Order: sequence, then structure tokens, then C-alpha cells
Amino acid sequence: MEKTMLGLVTNPDGVVALEEVPVPRLGENPYAPHDVLLEVEYCGICGSDIHKWGAGKEEAAKVLHPERKVVQGHEIVAKVREIGPKVTRVKPGDRVVCEIVTFYCGHCPACLEGRFNICNTLKPMDGRAHYVTGGGFAKYTVWPEFQLHVLPEDVHPKSAVLMEPTAGSVHSIISRMGVRAGESVAILGPGARGILLMQVCRAIGAGPIYMSGVDRDASFRLATAKKMGADEVINVDKEDIRKRIAELTGSIGVDVVLENTGSVEPIAESLDIVRKGGKVLWAGGGIRGGITAPVDTHKIIVKEIDVKGEISQIPYDWKTAIHLVGTGKVILDPLVTHEFPLEKWEDGFNLAATSHDCLRVALKI
Repeated sequence: MEKTMLGLVTNPDGVVALEEVPVPRLGENPYAPHDVLLEVEYCGICGSDIHKWGAGKEEAAKVLHPERKVVQGHEIVAKVREIGPKVTRVKPGDRVVCEIVTFYCGHCPACLEGRFNICNTLKPMDGRAHYVTGGGFAKYTVWPEFQLHVLPEDVHPKSAVLMEPTAGSVHSIISRMGVRAGESVAILGPGARGILLMQVCRAIGAGPIYMSGVDRDASFRLATAKKMGADEVINVDKEDIRKRIAELTGSIGVDVVLENTGSVEPIAESLDIVRKGGKVLWAGGGIRGGITAPVDTHKIIVKEIDVKGEISQIPYDWKTAIHLVGTGKVILDPLVTHEFPLEKWEDGFNLAATSHDCLRVALKI
């Protein structure tokens, strides 16, 4: 096997570049002897990757960058190339997807609840493989066997770059929010993640489901959301979302709001369109280090609104996501709209950052 490979590396100062990096070796990583050498087929470009790459000087300080030079990329689809001496769960030739939370202490209050994604003893980046041992923007990566899942045979490998965001959507909807069948849901933000949230809600029987976006989303993203199951789409540049939700719900409001934009105004909107006693998830700003938004606490208090955040996933979310995709309850194919070879990563990043006719870009490694 070759000793070096091309890898898309992110530096602590945010500089992203394609460089020659060492090929990882079995036995020479923290996962040994349960380590697995993966040959990456595809890796999706997440919004977090774009923000790390595209932050200007003023915003760079707000964006979370790795503490060490590391190959990025976490929406990974790969084939098992070699296995460590104690690996029993996968074998060479298996096509797998990768849980991203690979480090946690196991004994803090969060870990004892099975919430390894928020281990109390580690910084978020120190718990995720693509910030520590390296991710999927290179031909090879190593992963612990316990955080690998064999992909159902009928799921296309390129589409499966969205398995990680699907697991994140399950985490948001079921693990964090406890959304139930029959509950009405407003999803703010019609990107790939928003449409995945919509599909998971539909799969568990929630509804009706309303999706909001802006003018630039109307022709493709909102249209795709409508085609794939949204009961109503709302262009907030053309309609007042507060009035429209009031019309749709008899002035009561929706049971659940899932904010997925990372913008300031939807934070305020979420508190206005949720019903008394309803639930709100704020999730969109986390991928770039959070946002600062004014919050009217009076609304939270007098409406007794439950407000939650979310990050990453737990093992249950992955098992459920693979089941939903494998049984056709969640459809991934239409959401991976573009593909680029690794060598043209800048074209892929530029498209993902600027095009509104794009949902998810996959890099073919």
C-alpha cells in the first residue's frame, strides 16, 4: 500500500488545502486493536466544512477550527480494507458508514445516560474522529469498529453520504424533541438537513408539516420539499410566516418548531409560531460556532415553551436512521445533487456555499 495520499486538510487557522499526508496504519491509532482501515468512496460536504473554509477574517474567530492539522470530512461512505486483530463486527469488503463521535470518557453524567455526544469531560471537537484521527476527505481513514455500520445493499453509496445527517435528524426529532405521531411541525430552513428532518417527521407519523425558506429557495429547495412531502411551504420573503401559521393552525400555533437556518430572525419566529406548551429546537447555528440572537424570554415564560439544542448523534439514532433509509421511509437519492472528484474540491465547496439549486455535494475520493 502507498505510504502517502492526497488529503483535504484543515489547519487551526482555518486554512484548507489539498496536501500529501501519511496513509493511516492499523495499530498506530487510539482505536487499536479494534481499528479498521477504510477506503473512502464518497464524503459529503457539510455546512460545517463550508463555514470553516469560507469564514472571513472577522468571522474566523467565531468559527470552531481543529486544534491540529487534520484531514476533515465526516459524511463518509467507505469499504473496509483491513481490520485490526480484535475486530469482529465488520470484515474486508463491507461497505460502511461512520458514526462521528468516537471519543468519550464513559463515566461522566452524560455518558452514563448514553449521551456520548456531549461527554462532560471532553470538548466537542475532541470527541469526534474527523478532528482527532482524521476524516473522509482522503483515500484512507481509520475508525473504531464500534462506530461503524454496514450499509444496506440497496442504498447507493453516493446517496449514503447523507446517512450521518439522517442520524442527526433522528437525534433532533426523536432523541431530543420526543416528537410524536400527529404533532404539527414547522421546519425553518429547506436545505438537505431540513428535508431530512421533514422525512423523519413523516416517517414517525407527525404532521402536518410546514417548511419555510426565502426567495432564493423557492424554485428548487422549497419545491423539492413540497414534492417530497411537506404539507405547506412558506416563502418568508413573500408571506408573513406568523400570519400564515396562525391561519393554518386556527391561531393556536404548531406543536413543534425545528429551527435549521443558523440565522437570527428564525429564532424570534420560532417563539411566535409555536403553541403554548409547545417545543422548539434551535440547531442551525451550531455548525459555525453558534449565533447571537436577541431572545424575548417573556414568550418562553408565559407560553411555557420547551427550548432545546442538539449536536451530533447517539448510537440509537444511527440504528434508526439506517432502518428508515433501508426500508424506504427516508429517501436520500434526490438530495445528493452534485458530485466532484476530490481534486476539484474547491469547485464543490464553492457550489455548496453559493448555489441554491444544490442540496448536498459529494466528493468522490
